Amino acid sequence: MLRDTSTVSVLVVGGGINGAAIFRDLSLQGIDVLLVDKSDFSSGTSSSTSHMAHGGLRYLEYGDFRLVREALEERNRLLKTAPHYVVPLPTTIPIFKRFTGLFNAVLRFFGIKIGNHNERGALLIKIGLMIYDFMARHTAIMSRHFFMSRKESLSQFPLLNPKIICTATYYDAFIITPERVCFEMICDTISNDEKSHAINYMSVCGASDENVFLQDELTNEIHVIKPTLVVNAAGPWIDEVNRAMEYNSKFVRGSKGSHIVIDHNELRDAIDDHEIFFENDDGRIVLICPFLDKILVGTSDLICDDYSSVFCTDEEIRYFIAMINKIFPTICVTDSHIVFTFSGVRPLLHSESEDTSKWTRDHSLHISTSSVNLKFPIITLAGGKWTTFRSFAAKVTDHVLESICMKRLFNTESLCIGGGKDYPIGSNEERSFLAKVQQDFGLDEVRSRVLYKRYGTKIVDIAVFLTNNGRWPDKSLEFHNDYTYAEIAYITKFESVVRLDDLILRRTMMAMMGELTTNLIVELCQIVGECLGWSDNTCSQEIDRTLSILAEQHRVQLS
Repeated sequence: MLRDTSTVSVLVVGGGINGAAIFRDLSLQGIDVLLVDKSDFSSGTSSSTSHMAHGGLRYLEYGDFRLVREALEERNRLLKTAPHYVVPLPTTIPIFKRFTGLFNAVLRFFGIKIGNHNERGALLIKIGLMIYDFMARHTAIMSRHFFMSRKESLSQFPLLNPKIICTATYYDAFIITPERVCFEMICDTISNDEKSHAINYMSVCGASDENVFLQDELTNEIHVIKPTLVVNAAGPWIDEVNRAMEYNSKFVRGSKGSHIVIDHNELRDAIDDHEIFFENDDGRIVLICPFLDKILVGTSDLICDDYSSVFCTDEEIRYFIAMINKIFPTICVTDSHIVFTFSGVRPLLHSESEDTSKWTRDHSLHISTSSVNLKFPIITLAGGKWTTFRSFAAKVTDHVLESICMKRLFNTESLCIGGGKDYPIGSNEERSFLAKVQQDFGLDEVRSRVLYKRYGTKIVDIAVFLTNNGRWPDKSLEFHNDYTYAEIAYITKFESVVRLDDLILRRTMMAMMGELTTNLIVELCQIVGECLGWSDNTCSQEIDRTLSILAEQHRVQLS
């Protein structure tokens, strides 16, 4: 809990992936840190990604070699430090032309404006993949790219458009649940450092002199904090947060990206556990990606100046379905196959261009020194990719350490995240690990594997609660066989759940996987309500609020 006029060395505003990484890194250096977010942790841009940890193959055309190299190195680190949530993903590009696009790529590289788009042909893709592999060579842990002929491609992907001339396959990584990667960094930090705290539903509402004013979004209570330094990691809202602290800035411009989640067995079988990655005739990139037993399709890249109401439109859905039909012309996908949609705003470095594909995905720091109105500096994070959160946080931390004359005590390059710590390597280690969990806690093999896939090695902490909490049985919910009463209670009690949608949308994947029913939401609310001491009226309000969010923001209509 906050006390009025609390002093803190660093206040971090924004509990998305960058804010969480900075919170962790600063804490490891012995600095007391307060992290706040106006909503739930990872409820903004960080939960609306394409679920890809990647270097950004297409950024090579724009000369962003440093960014691509950095992202590839960070992707490879994530495969080692968060193996429970970040996994290798073979990515296949259907190719319809041989030599097109090369001239335009050269012009783009030198920043020369071009007119009509030319589809990238096999030669250009080959050059790009060779550079991609070369840049990742020092930290590579996955196979290099390869090409397949038309005959070989159609043998592996029989329903692929027969007009292809070949395919190229390379490896990137898939993030199963980016929200939990973010939260587990926060959880690791508060578990290991009693001086650092993280509070969701707490916004910055003003600042003066040496004070920052924080408002509890649930009670409207105002708290006064005296920070030595403020780090603004609020994503698309960084300029808004700066204005609240009487610092006018225009560092970012929003690009909206939407995705749909599809339940379609034929399409899921057709992609054969590969991401299908391609471009439309207009140059827009489309991905069709395996997502557990579903398919993730995206993404759009549209100018967005209003961040208050962002959702996937009918036009975007029609576009995604048309792109699926282009690559798999015999597979019929309709709106009825869509179980979930989501949209987010990419906080990209401000650009006056109206072509979002030309906006850089690089990141930058902006430092405002102490002024007449404020006695503390503000470090603002602008731009960036999800994949590079650790390296971006390290740069911010290094700057903070320099400003307060401290030396770095700990490096995060090989620091595991949450359930990725002591993660078993290979099937033999995995069997031994699970056998011990089963023996120590009396879990059967099926249940232990479900929890292991869901939480990695954090299964040990969870199993302690499941078997010894004295209230909640480790018995399947009435309306969801894969979750138990005790597991939902654990998440609520130990994972900063404040609102019902925190549990449904970000701590679990029930909503995204299309598993929700009204009865299930009511059942979940009964558990959350008891754990948090909600009244019947509060429970009713939370259910109504969650149903409204699902319908308006995710096109999930429950009767």
